[in-house]
Formats: sequence, C-alpha cells, structure tokens
Amino acid sequence: MKFKKIDFTDFVVKGTEWFSSLALLNLCWLLFSLPLVTLIPATDAVFTVIYEWEQVGRPAQVFQSFKEAFKAHFKRSFKFGLPLLVILIVVTVDIYYLNQVTLNAAWFQIVKYAFYTFTFLLTMAILYAYPLTKQTGEDHIRVFVLGLLMAVGHPLITLGVIGSLIVFVIIFSLWPGMLFFFGLTAIAWLMTKAVANIMKKART
Repeated sequence: MKFKKIDFTDFVVKGTEWFSSLALLNLCWLLFSLPLVTLIPATDAVFTVIYEWEQVGRPAQVFQSFKEAFKAHFKRSFKFGLPLLVILIVVTVDIYYLNQVTLNAAWFQIVKYAFYTFTFLLTMAILYAYPLTKQTGEDHIRVFVLGLLMAVGHPLITLGVIGSLIVFVIIFSLWPGMLFFFGLTAIAWLMTKAVANIMKKART
C-alpha cells in the first residue's frame, strides 16, 4: 500500500495564505459594517467571498472580492438577513429577561430550558443557512428550514461545529484581539466547510 507524500512546504504556504486572507477579510467586514446599517450586506459579502474561495481552492484579491460581493448583493442581502437579525434581537432580549426572573416554579423552569433549546436550534439553523444561500443561490425561508434539517440530520458534523465554536470562544477569550481578525471569518469559513461536506455527501 502506497502512502501519498505530504508536501509540508505547500501545506504551510496555503495555510498562511488562508490565515492572512481570512484576517484581511474580517477587517474588511469591520470597515464596511461601521455605519451599522450595512452590517447585513457586509456579513453576506463575507460568506459570498469565502464560498467563492472554496470553489477555486484558494483565496484571492481580498478587498476587491469583498467590495464586488458587497455591491452585488447589497439589496438582496436584507431580504434574508434582516428577518434573521430581528429574530435574534427578540430572542436575545427574551433570554435576558428570563435570566432576570428568579421564579423557581417547575413550569417556569420547563419553559425556560425549552426556550434555551429553541434558541440553540435557531442559532444552528442560522449558521447553516447563511452558507446554504451561497450553495443553492436561494435566500428564501425554506433555506433556513433546510439549515435546521441539516443541523439535526447530521449530528456528527454538528457536534464538530459545536466543538470548533467552543475552541473559538476559548481562543477569543484568551486573546480578545483575535476577534478583530477572525471574529466572523473563522465562523463563516467553518460553516462553509460544514455545509460543503454535507452537500458533497448528498451528491454521492
């Protein structure tokens, strides 16, 4: 049995290229999100660019790619992103008030943890749905539902995603400055990879 040799030099070069490109892309996202009203199209542009990089196998022209994606999908991005943003804000406010209540009644604890479960599933569905819009070219609510089905239907990949997110949280907690370079792009890259793996399995 022959083993394929690994070119460590090529591996390091590609890893460095991706690492630096994701950092620059995150800075572009921060810059274009400064007015806040452009947060949604800037976020959409990040997922678009990373998907395009995955298609060609390597990152290229960070700022130019981001700017083109930002302009091309500016209006369309609100159709999918704005409802999700509103839902996230409502859910965050609800969680805040639930945590302020000190009621120990059994029914309240059931409702509380049921809502936590709902929030977890909602978060996973959104994480899967965003890269799915790039894979399918659709931005309707059915993509969100498909994202939820992916999260539930592929538990091993979802567990891997959760584990990776926990690692990200630990890294960002230890080195908060990393958030400026990988706060969104690390998550976008992770979810793009996860969705790509699921789509690949579905085709075979």
